[in-house]
Amino acid sequence: MHIMVAATVSGGITSMLQSAGLSEVWSLVIDYAARVLLVIAGFFICKLIIKLMVKWIVKWLEKKEVKSTFHSFIISIFKALAWIILLVVFLQLLKVPLSPMVAALGTLGLGIGLALKDHMANIAGGVMIAVNKQFSVGDYVKCTDAEGFVESVELFLTRIKTMDNKVVFLPNAVFSSNVVYNYTKENMRRVDVSIGVSYSASVEAVKNVLLALMDSNEMIKKEPAAFAGVTDFGDSSVNLTVRAWTDTSNYWDVYFYINETLKKEFDKKGIEIPFPQLDVHTA
Repeated sequence: MHIMVAATVSGGITSMLQSAGLSEVWSLVIDYAARVLLVIAGFFICKLIIKLMVKWIVKWLEKKEVKSTFHSFIISIFKALAWIILLVVFLQLLKVPLSPMVAALGTLGLGIGLALKDHMANIAGGVMIAVNKQFSVGDYVKCTDAEGFVESVELFLTRIKTMDNKVVFLPNAVFSSNVVYNYTKENMRRVDVSIGVSYSASVEAVKNVLLALMDSNEMIKKEPAAFAGVTDFGDSSVNLTVRAWTDTSNYWDVYFYINETLKKEFDKKGIEIPFPQLDVHTA
């Protein structure tokens, strides 16, 4: 609205200049210079307005409890649309003929669309992430060969930080076209640990040791109950699987606890954990 008023004022100035006796050429030059100044002023004013609107959108998203994962994605789309609209308005203010430009852009757009189809797929992938709620900021996810904590979802890319503090940028389209594992979406996770014992060991005694060490740890849930059982028979060992449920935040603490404690308990009870051996006989 401000720009339309400014354009009207500019037109009034041109009429005044012509009525004052200036030549048509000078009137057009001054008119166009005024329009350029209006565009420059409009650019900075609109930039400030967009900045204020972005702050309002963030507050609105937080009020609507939209996950922070998608804030940057939604704001990026808003900024892109806002500047495209303003570009059209500024071109009209500068009296740039849009009909030939639209026809040329239509042809050019087809070629650009084909060239940028991957980027468009990434935008669509970001929309799918928001709609399907695959993950949120802070979730630990795995997709293809990359895994880590989600830091942000942007217009084209999702930023992930790995356990060893590397930053990985994955195209959004990767998440919509591949299997995504979210390890922290649920409040509980099951810890699975496999262990092999000697054939001479009592299976019941081994199970009692495993169940006892899991029962002694407060981080391991009583419901669902912990489990220990024989899974298969190897060449030199009876293989058992330990399964325990815990809060997702305690997963690795419980995992390392089971592995370390069962070795100590087996040593105390004299339960052998077999390992490959090679006997060499010499004549």
